[in-house]
Amino acid sequence: MNSTVIGYILFVIAAYVLLIIGTDVATVEALQKQFVPDSLTHYIHLPGIVFVVLGVTASTLISYNFSEIWKATRSLYLVYFRNKINFHWYLDAITSIAQYSNTHDIESLEEYANQIKYPFMRDGLLMLVNGYKKEEIRDVLQVRIENESFHDQIEDDVFRSAATYSPGYGMLGTTVGLIQMFSTKIDAAAGFGPILTGLAVAFTTTLYGLLLANFIFQPFSDKIERRTEEEVLLKTMIMDGMCLISEKKHPIYIQDKLATYIRQNRTLGVPKITQLSVEGA
Repeated sequence: MNSTVIGYILFVIAAYVLLIIGTDVATVEALQKQFVPDSLTHYIHLPGIVFVVLGVTASTLISYNFSEIWKATRSLYLVYFRNKINFHWYLDAITSIAQYSNTHDIESLEEYANQIKYPFMRDGLLMLVNGYKKEEIRDVLQVRIENESFHDQIEDDVFRSAATYSPGYGMLGTTVGLIQMFSTKIDAAAGFGPILTGLAVAFTTTLYGLLLANFIFQPFSDKIERRTEEEVLLKTMIMDGMCLISEKKHPIYIQDKLATYIRQNRTLGVPKITQLSVEGA
């Protein structure tokens, strides 16, 4: 069963929860009393939460396959908890390679290259070891940067799409709640319970949609987007470093050239000249 079919099934379940369970005043009140603290009953409406969450999940599954959603979820773990980019480490490594290549054959670095865990740098160094020329290195690595950036963009799109769907499901729940409220006849026995239930659905689903979009999915998307931009910058630095090494540039020149990729301290200020002497004056 593919993700699209499961997405439609989840949407049917979400609609059932909102349209059937959500309209049963007795059922909603029982659920609220059992699972929701009294201090939060004004802000938590369980059928509304289930509808928005399942609805957004359903639309995401319809739009993307399992593999894309899994990679997007995994990228969140890498962005927040692991694999922080350290530009200085790569700069030092490239400078060391340049220094080594000045006194040794570059081919002797094959074993070292295979120990590098970052695939882009490992493969770039192996191209040097295999005797690729500067133009060939740049052509291959530039295409790789573009292709990998395209695939990374899909991971960002998953959460950006979810951020787009969330307010829509919130408004959809609001519309359903308003329809329930205005179509309910005032009954002296039932009181205003059914009307207030519809009103609660109307406002709380909008709240949930906005929270999901602005507090969860959009920040996730922005975080992945910034990480992708950092990776593109890092890969460009590595590519330029390998090209400079292939040209036999001096390690100090390579270090100074690649240091421009690293954000510098923006603190302003010029030291004061306390004493100025000119010999022979």
